[in-house]
Amino acid sequence: MALDPLLLPAPLLLPPGLCTLVDPDLIWLHLISDVATGLAYLSIPAALMVFALRRRDLAYPWVFALFAAFIIACGATHLMHAWTMFTPAYEAEGLIKAITAAVSVTTAIVLWPLLPRLLALPSPEAMAREVDERRAAEARALASEARSAAFIAHLAEALFVIRVLPDGGFQAETVNPAFERLFGISGDAMRHKPIETVVPAALLAAALPHWRQAAAERQPAEYVMEAETPAGWRVWQTVLVPMVGPDGQVERLLGSARDITMTRRLQADLLQSAKLATVGTMCAGLAHETSQPLNAAILWLRNARAAADGMQPETQVARLNTAFGVVEGQLRRAGDLVARIRALPGEEAGATHVFDATRTAEAAIRTAAGQYGPEGIEIALRNHPDPLPVRGAPARLEQALLQLLANARDAVQDRRASDPASSGQISVTLREEAGEAVVEVQDAGTGVPEALRDAIFDPFFTTRDPGHGSGLGLPLAAAVARGMGGRIYCHNAPEGGAVFTMRLALAPLSCLLTTEEARN
Repeated sequence: MALDPLLLPAPLLLPPGLCTLVDPDLIWLHLISDVATGLAYLSIPAALMVFALRRRDLAYPWVFALFAAFIIACGATHLMHAWTMFTPAYEAEGLIKAITAAVSVTTAIVLWPLLPRLLALPSPEAMAREVDERRAAEARALASEARSAAFIAHLAEALFVIRVLPDGGFQAETVNPAFERLFGISGDAMRHKPIETVVPAALLAAALPHWRQAAAERQPAEYVMEAETPAGWRVWQTVLVPMVGPDGQVERLLGSARDITMTRRLQADLLQSAKLATVGTMCAGLAHETSQPLNAAILWLRNARAAADGMQPETQVARLNTAFGVVEGQLRRAGDLVARIRALPGEEAGATHVFDATRTAEAAIRTAAGQYGPEGIEIALRNHPDPLPVRGAPARLEQALLQLLANARDAVQDRRASDPASSGQISVTLREEAGEAVVEVQDAGTGVPEALRDAIFDPFFTTRDPGHGSGLGLPLAAAVARGMGGRIYCHNAPEGGAVFTMRLALAPLSCLLTTEEARN
């Protein structure tokens, strides 16, 4: 007959496990199950916490902590149940169950309102699709960025970004390859450096007022500059666009510089052609009408000189011959002036052939050096190592170069009149550039005033005193350049003095070799 535990006194209460002693297998089943379940409940929260700590991108990380507390409480309940099978600690077991119940109820209360949000989270398939879409979008963005970078890299206009510093200074941020080619400054050498350390002082002095104006007025600015660059003398038009930050202040200046050198030269050539069209018509008529009376006057002068040879006395004959010589000299001078007027239109007279411009320049320099040497003027030649084949008449080109050297000599003498210690050197440079033969004549004078730079190639324009210049030297040189498919222009060098540049179309080198072989 089994004992009724409720009829036993308190000190005789037995552990619940003893009630199952009648079946030992049942005791071990309960014991092992409770211990295994409790231990498993303790290990599962540890795994959950490790997962939650390592995955910082979880939507609701605190839910894992709540589940961990719930599972730990359940595990503690199972372990406590195994303990009370042998030790009657019912108060502790009841307390643990109460805590477990509180954690369980709290978890349930929190879980149900959170369930719609959890269900709204994307599934792995949806997340995979989103990842694929993002990768595709990133690929498209990278491709678009690459296209933009390629567009900027191949853009003919020079682009640059200047950062405006809080103290009002400027810092170079980035430039494109066209900027590097135009100004000969590497983008890596400019990036994030004070603008004063990377841009030439003369160029910066001309550009800074425009930059400050654009930054102060917060309005786009447009200006034109010209200077000597590694690519030669260039004229460019710049547009500055201020970029305003969130605080309303100008943070950067986005600049675009477009090389308009060829446009300016074309405009000057068109203007010069229009002038010459009018002057040429007038000069052709003037030369035609003047040459006949001049020739007749020279002929009759020779007849008069022949008739005066038998006159007496000899003193009168000598005086008469002197007068004849003066008149003849002036007539020859007038005839030479007429010949130069005829050459102004620029058409090459007679046969033309391909010749080496370097040899012609050397011949002109030898002639000029012999004339100007006694005056203390030295002509330095920086020669091109290879031949420069051009098509035209060598005598005409030599005449044009002599005119340029004479103009440089006058500029040097004018400066020496005010500064006797100034340099007396004239430099001549020959090079090949962009499919053209380039001849530069640079003097050590005072330069050409900006207001007169476009007028000095006009016929009969001269800055010399009356009687010291006809105003046909530079126009003749320009006419020769045009006749050889080229042009001539002038600018002032940064170190002082004027630079006259003659650009002639290059002929094929094979034509030059053929011409030399024919001569030999």
